[in-house]
Amino acid sequence: MDEKIYSICGDGDLSLIKEIGNNPNYVFENDSNFTTLKLFNESGTVINVNSWIECANYVNGGWLSNNLDFINGEKTLFIIGCIFFILYKITNIILKPSGQNKL
Repeated sequence: MDEKIYSICGDGDLSLIKEIGNNPNYVFENDSNFTTLKLFNESGTVINVNSWIECANYVNGGWLSNNLDFINGEKTLFIIGCIFFILYKITNIILKPSGQNKL
């Protein structure tokens, strides 16, 4: 986990994370020397972090610096269905006997 924190947030003191622990009342202070980063969780929620310790705390909790497009089963099923429908229609047009068009 330490490598992930360093790769996303940069260098800092990891002992500060243990001081915060699971304190829900801890208030992070903005660090003017830290470039604001966007972090994403597994459901795609976005949070902006403004200090190294805040970044490290969230990364330690499972947040990432890139939004992984987790597989959406319904979307995938819809796309596959559309592809098969289009292929079915194209196949019917190509293989349609030429005599059916005459009256």
